[in-house]
Amino acid sequence: MATDLQVRGFGVKFSEAIDYLKGKLPETSQAHDDLAGPVHGKVYTLAGSTKTDLVRDIHNSITGALENGRTITDFRKDFDKAVQEHGWQYKGKRGWRTSVIFDTNMRSARMAGRWKQLQDGKDRRPYLQYRTAGDARVRPQHRQWNGLIYPVDDAFWLTHYPPNGWGCRCTVRAYSQADLDSKDLSVSPPFEMKTREVITRDGEIKDRVPVGIDPGWDHNVGQAWLSPEAALGQKLARLPRELQGIVTDKTITPAFEQVMNTNFKALRKPVEQGVKAVSEPAIAGYLDSATLNGLAQAAPDLALSSTAVTVPNARALGESSPWPVAWVDDLPSNLRNYRAVLRHKASGFLMVVPQGTIDGALPVATIRLNHQTKFGQAAQVVELGKATAAALGDAAAYDLLVGSLPKSVPAAD
Repeated sequence: MATDLQVRGFGVKFSEAIDYLKGKLPETSQAHDDLAGPVHGKVYTLAGSTKTDLVRDIHNSITGALENGRTITDFRKDFDKAVQEHGWQYKGKRGWRTSVIFDTNMRSARMAGRWKQLQDGKDRRPYLQYRTAGDARVRPQHRQWNGLIYPVDDAFWLTHYPPNGWGCRCTVRAYSQADLDSKDLSVSPPFEMKTREVITRDGEIKDRVPVGIDPGWDHNVGQAWLSPEAALGQKLARLPRELQGIVTDKTITPAFEQVMNTNFKALRKPVEQGVKAVSEPAIAGYLDSATLNGLAQAAPDLALSSTAVTVPNARALGESSPWPVAWVDDLPSNLRNYRAVLRHKASGFLMVVPQGTIDGALPVATIRLNHQTKFGQAAQVVELGKATAAALGDAAAYDLLVGSLPKSVPAAD
């Protein structure tokens, strides 16, 4: 009888790892680092792919391999079939390319699933120890981390939870306090993280990652699966200010926008079912490069703590506003696909104007910047309302940061 601890094909098979792979949405991309690392927790990409159907076929094959205990030999047969069917001209030799795809996905799935298990059991075993494979192939920096012990919720694991690069075989071991005492182990001193800039061939900075971690891997694969919005927000906060908007623009793909909408609706669903609105803070979006550039011109002395846009209570949001429920449920899309963004000169609040109209008026999401939230200092939606085009067009009251306002609003779009 099959169990969740059945050894087949690639190490230990367990349901959390399978769920991790099954929950991804296919997305085309030219390179693995087209998207910020945390997005890969919910979006499946295939470097160099131009057809979503091709990506979906490879994703299904990888998921089936883990679910059914199939080997890389089995996967290569599916790979060859998909390549022939879709006419894909990929880079690299077949053996190398299939090994990278298979190994990367299997290790990431296993460690993501393991993270959920560690979170579920942290009351009993609240400490994690970094462990390498212990052979000559281990990277020098990873070897330096071998044996480090920190609480499971320590910030160290947000960036250094394995895998930490292509082909990384590192793992973790969980301990209780009794385990530490019996082995004469103790929590390591606070970790001093050093970072490096990732430079393009043209000499431009494209990323910033911790020393010892490959670009695109400076995130916790488990957190990126379970809390993708928070993981992406943390990644953006570690980037230089000039990169945050650029990375947001290319990272919030249609697939990841769908993930954000789905997660946001899931938080709000109890409201539709008549359940009392329990506090459910959430990240509903991130300020894009156009908005950030507009802010830099309108308020050059403003220093943003974070570009994440949060809500204090997803369930209660919009209860006393004129926004229809469906509009509130789609807040991540409405914040991203806006008509215009303005800044209220007196308060400094942002006014995001989504597409469409409500009862002949423009919908407006009012956002306070640098507000203390559950996620730290971040932007926060404080009101969902509506306004006339004439009122928002008052140049004495508002700076138009990006987009345009209609001269008049029709009864319906």
